[in-house]
Amino acid sequence: MLDKKVSRQKTLRKKKKTLSFNEYKRSLELATEGMVEILDIERLIRLIVYMVVKKARLIHAGLLLYNAEKKSYILSSSRGLRGSVIPKEYIRIQPGEPIIKFFQARRGYLLNKSGAIRVEDLNRFLRNKRLFKKDKPLRELMLEVKDEMVNYEAAAFVPGYFQTKNLLGVLFLGEKNNGEKFKQEELDFFMALARTAVMAIRSAQLYKNIQKIFYGVIKAMALSIEKFDPAFTRPHMDRMFKMGSRMINKLEKRKVELPDMPKELFISSIFLHDIGKQYTPREILHKEGSLTKEEWDMLKRHPIDGAEIFEQIEGLEEVARIIRYHQEKYDGTGYPDGLKAGAIPLGARIAAVLDAFDAMTNSRPYRKKPFSIKDAVKELIKEKGRQFDPELVDVFAEVLLEEGMISFSELKEIYPDISLGFLFDSLISR
Repeated sequence: MLDKKVSRQKTLRKKKKTLSFNEYKRSLELATEGMVEILDIERLIRLIVYMVVKKARLIHAGLLLYNAEKKSYILSSSRGLRGSVIPKEYIRIQPGEPIIKFFQARRGYLLNKSGAIRVEDLNRFLRNKRLFKKDKPLRELMLEVKDEMVNYEAAAFVPGYFQTKNLLGVLFLGEKNNGEKFKQEELDFFMALARTAVMAIRSAQLYKNIQKIFYGVIKAMALSIEKFDPAFTRPHMDRMFKMGSRMINKLEKRKVELPDMPKELFISSIFLHDIGKQYTPREILHKEGSLTKEEWDMLKRHPIDGAEIFEQIEGLEEVARIIRYHQEKYDGTGYPDGLKAGAIPLGARIAAVLDAFDAMTNSRPYRKKPFSIKDAVKELIKEKGRQFDPELVDVFAEVLLEEGMISFSELKEIYPDISLGFLFDSLISR
């Protein structure tokens, strides 16, 4: 029944105007020009397969991509008519299996000058019995590859080599909607497309690996802070990370322009705002009484000390700015540079709200009894426009409401000017 439905869909599509090779070639070339700029591997793979199916007008297509962790080639994406799409990761092929073995040995060049293969190439080669008298294992391998092409309903297989020898993936192409065979110039083009795609995928993989290394460094820095002050700094950072993530997600939904950096890195910058306190003497951080002028001057160095760590790393200038300016005040009376309002980086303004709230609601050496959440929010509202960005105080209040940390009635009591629409939207979104 499903086969008949697919057949009907195929017949209907035949009536549509078929793009010429030059037309879909140009379309794919334009689509792939920006491939190397896409660093999200999943999105990149979906784009490649989607564009091939759409522009070449295929019944279906899929991409088998090598997974280093699982040491196998896994179906990463498949597109096409309903009933012809294979679920993601449904196919997993080991390096020693026929298709991979065939292309790893670069046998495709025996059948076709491009290195890709069509069903008709295999059939033509297999009819030459004399050719196989000296190499029966090759004939057996090609027969197995042909069986796999039938299983995948593939009209052609296109290998993707990285640095000419490493097989990173295999693109399998279903038949065209109009039933035409792939021409040699099309195979040549798809091999070139596969090379571009492989380079783009490899670039995205390398970027992801660099990200893993970087976030490993972030965790190591967090651990160093925990070792320095396990009773205060680490729990404080954990709370900052959680609430900062919630605030940033809300700002995104409000279409607030975020810094040009990965969101995870932006959150981590807020998370590490106090990293410079490692260089502040413990006796100052834990002093129960008032600080002297000299001690206060030493404490005020921690934003600069923290920023200096990241100023040494090219590309992390915004991280350094967030750390440096998290003690600035909205009205310009903060430190170290007395920045005002929008001149203060967004991440630093978020950190200021979060830092103040956390300081008020948790014990400190200079204040044993913490504020209640209600009183802390009241203080934040009182300082809107002076110490804190007014919009960010409202966003933070919304997060507290959604987290159940403050009730609707409590927030309305201490913040009578807040709009009912704001509160209603917050409750609906929970």
